Amino acid sequence: MAEGPRRRLLLLITLLGGCVLLTVVQLVKVQVIDHQFYAKWAEEQRVRAVRMDQPPRGVIRDRDGRVLAGNGVRYAVEAAPAYVSRKEDAAEQLASVLHLPASHLCAELSKRDATGDFRTWIRIASSVSKEVGEQIADLDINGVTIKPLWRRVYPEGTLASHALGFSTAETGYYGVEGFYDTMLQPEPVEWVGPVDVESVPIPWEPIAGEFPRRGVDLELTLDRTIQALVEDELRHAIAMYQAEGGTIIVMEPETFGILSLASVPSYDPEDYAQFADQDPSRFEDPAVSKQYEPGSVFKIVTVAAALDAGIVTPNSVYHDEGWIEVGGQAIHNSMGKVYGDKSVTDILVKSLNVGSAWLSTKMGSELFYDYVRDFGFGELTHVDLAGEVAGQLWLPEDVEHWHPSNLGTNAFGQGIAVTPLQMVTSMATVANDGARLRPHIVGRRNASDGAISDFHPVFEEQVISPETAQMITDILVRVVQEGATEAQVEGYRVAGKTGTAQIPIPGGYAPEGTIATFVGYGPVPDPAVVVLVKLDRPQSSEWASRTAAPTFARLMSQLFTVLGIPPDRDHVLAEVGP
Repeated sequence: MAEGPRRRLLLLITLLGGCVLLTVVQLVKVQVIDHQFYAKWAEEQRVRAVRMDQPPRGVIRDRDGRVLAGNGVRYAVEAAPAYVSRKEDAAEQLASVLHLPASHLCAELSKRDATGDFRTWIRIASSVSKEVGEQIADLDINGVTIKPLWRRVYPEGTLASHALGFSTAETGYYGVEGFYDTMLQPEPVEWVGPVDVESVPIPWEPIAGEFPRRGVDLELTLDRTIQALVEDELRHAIAMYQAEGGTIIVMEPETFGILSLASVPSYDPEDYAQFADQDPSRFEDPAVSKQYEPGSVFKIVTVAAALDAGIVTPNSVYHDEGWIEVGGQAIHNSMGKVYGDKSVTDILVKSLNVGSAWLSTKMGSELFYDYVRDFGFGELTHVDLAGEVAGQLWLPEDVEHWHPSNLGTNAFGQGIAVTPLQMVTSMATVANDGARLRPHIVGRRNASDGAISDFHPVFEEQVISPETAQMITDILVRVVQEGATEAQVEGYRVAGKTGTAQIPIPGGYAPEGTIATFVGYGPVPDPAVVVLVKLDRPQSSEWASRTAAPTFARLMSQLFTVLGIPPDRDHVLAEVGP
């Protein structure tokens, strides 16, 4: 062979050998050196995590199973344009239902991506009603689908709004919705496996395994009938006495279950967005999230502590000169009167500030505040409602805020801040033979797997003895019969106490306006309900005896009827007389 062709052949063989060598090197690199990288890349392209359709949030019902917070359905309208064969016809059909321009819909269905292909997915409408969604489904347009979306609904409107709270598409806020948000939320489940280009699982058949679970259903201790009755009475009282707002709580003394919790002004939890823009403070529940000085209703705590400690008896006498000095501050009775010799019972019947301060100083700060804290003041009640605050209780060890005069003023509910729930809980403690339980609003939890969890009362403290509790009950019955007579309920013996409190402002107290409170229970001797009535700045009268007390009487009369509690025949005869 000539020298020229031989050289060309050798060059060709060399080049081919080099190519083969490069190919082999590349194959070694891909299959051996970079094997893990490419294997992972292939896995990511083939296998993906697909979140399965989410089930609804747990339902909230009242104690009789009536729905207070449930779930409604809306739909998102989606399309895969590549599968919509007759786009103009599809656009015309969709336009007639969605009330959108057919030209706009046709343009959306006809858009292409950067490669010139139709887009794999578009959303035509983000949220339409159930009726519209079903109409679109009935059109049976190839490539057009509807996706169900859950939304929270409150069939009773504003009823129990503060107790319930509200829920957005993702999260619950305030009340039960906020406190139990994690439990109410559905349990998402992701399926991991091979998918096609549309992220649809392969093979296209039912998938075995765990499916998403709906949220836990809650049954409240709240009674829908009682809640509606309470809210009507609260609105009536606010209008009658020209108050700025108010709160009423109804509780079972045997279990501390909340039968009703109402505050005005309220809001519609289904339309929370409107209130979020106008007045977001409405979402805060005044019953647990806002504190106030309780005034004379707090004298119940002072008298109960002194009796239980054995410092005095109901008949112990002191001399009321109309004022008393505590820590360098003069404390006067509310009307500035001098009463002379009075008993411990009179301190509650006549609501004497001087007598209350005399008792607290007689006990001393350590003993007095031990009882105050045992009653649950200055700390959370741990009720299952979001947003609870602890109130404000300064103790002697807090040298920056506490002053020796506090021992006198705290005794009649001044200089101490409480929540309405704390106040009604302290009264329920007396009604429950001196045993303080944990207040609660959820009575049962029903999980999606059928598991049921019933609430069991949580014992917190034996604050006073049953004997002391009975003494306080006897005195509070006299308070209603002789002092706060506007709180009497015909045919029933009830126990209770008024409180007319000044409103603190920076540097002192507001010259006008009061907080009127009445806390009581009945029927005595076997109380079925404890009720707190609180009215903010009533204008018709500043005194609780003229506003909160008659509201309590009207409400209790209706509650006894709803609960099927018959009147006491002997009490009726005693009232009517011979």
